[in-house]
Amino acid sequence: MKKILGILLAVMMMAALLCTAAMAEEEYDNTVPQPEGGMKFEGDWAFTGGLMQIWYEEEGYRVSINLRNGADMTGRIWEYNCYYVEEQDILMSISGAKRAYVVDPATGEEIDGEVEYVEVGESEAVIAFSANGSLTWADASEPDTGADLEFRSIGRFSGVWRSAAGEEPAWVEFTWCGLTEDEFHYSVYLHRGDEETYAEFIMIGVYNEETGKLECTGASIDPEDPETYEAFFSATEDGILYEAANGIAMEYDMLGGSNG
Repeated sequence: MKKILGILLAVMMMAALLCTAAMAEEEYDNTVPQPEGGMKFEGDWAFTGGLMQIWYEEEGYRVSINLRNGADMTGRIWEYNCYYVEEQDILMSISGAKRAYVVDPATGEEIDGEVEYVEVGESEAVIAFSANGSLTWADASEPDTGADLEFRSIGRFSGVWRSAAGEEPAWVEFTWCGLTEDEFHYSVYLHRGDEETYAEFIMIGVYNEETGKLECTGASIDPEDPETYEAFFSATEDGILYEAANGIAMEYDMLGGSNG
């Protein structure tokens, strides 16, 4: 009898452990869905001398704002963790930090400097839409910093992207350049083809706010065949689409180098 009770107890304990593990797994996998109203904030936004980037991560939004002084090649970066306030249609911060940097004149690299502050549970920054569809930024601790600044959408084209599995070989590197004559420009370095058809192109990309496409023009770097070239890129749910013949789906390359 004791042996049977012992077996039953072991089975019950095992069932309880399995149930607890299943509940823990369910809780771990239960990520908070992104609020529909907050989706329009995601992307990159800019004006001359400033870049705002917004991502949704698990339960909220991460916001990075980079203001650069071209005169002395220094800058400041504000980073916030925010949540979406549906009633006001805004992003409100719950923590924030600010740091300085200097730009290496030889490489253009941003070299981190002093961390000026870190605020947790005290930050009150607000990201909101203006009447013309631009984003505005207000920080209660620095009310003059974001005053009169408006960030316009520039899509989300940055870093290195590669053709997905099964696609024609290609990779492209996007670098944000800034605003020129009311147009948002990227430098675009495109590589396409296999060993027999390989070609490289250097282009300038202009973001079209109406179509959401990056429209690129440039030429081959081959001095014997400086072919003029046009390319178009657009965002998809899984990455970006290089709108060449038949389209080439591209995925973000976290390593960001020519060798992947």
